[in-house]
Amino acid sequence: MTQRKSTGTKSTRAFRTISEAADELDLQAHVLRFWESKFSDIQPMKRRGGRRFYRPEDIEFIRGIKVLLHREKHPIKDVQKLIRIRGPQSVMDLGRSVEQASKPRNVKETNLVPKRIKPVINKPKMTPTKPVSKPTAYDDDIVRRPGVVETQEDRPAPKQVSRQVSKPESSSTPKPTTPAPIDNENKTNLEDALVRLKKLKSRWQKFT
Repeated sequence: MTQRKSTGTKSTRAFRTISEAADELDLQAHVLRFWESKFSDIQPMKRRGGRRFYRPEDIEFIRGIKVLLHREKHPIKDVQKLIRIRGPQSVMDLGRSVEQASKPRNVKETNLVPKRIKPVINKPKMTPTKPVSKPTAYDDDIVRRPGVVETQEDRPAPKQVSRQVSKPESSSTPKPTTPAPIDNENKTNLEDALVRLKKLKSRWQKFT
């Protein structure tokens, strides 16, 4: 009779020693002893010599304690109060959910579609539509329904735009205007201004 070779790993329902529990929970052994003194619900089995054996329920409970203390940063007094109000099962469920979330899953086991979305069983068939003809020049002010084929008789005659040639305006040559007569007062003012200009010119020539 052949004996089965041990794989060296324990199942999830097997008991753990304090060193095995510390390795699984990533904690130190003295931390487990300290938490055992603070939380009375941690009750490992003790054998001769004081050796501790932790049940799977103890592992799940301690994992929940670790989440509350290390991850969520709750003080020990608040965690003790939470256990008194909600019971140790709530902490155990927390540790179990964290353990299940940390396990890798295959893509087939992951449901990416929410439950509220129902799959469509009888999907309606889409009938192909006829291609819409491109609009022409005579379709400026008429909206055609897509897929309707027009005949030559239905088409309106193209609009004829009459161009009116504007006649150039007759250019009339301006008539020469005769200057207005200058009265004696304006004539005197102009002569005085001319005299002053001549004086300024003579001074400018002497200066230069």
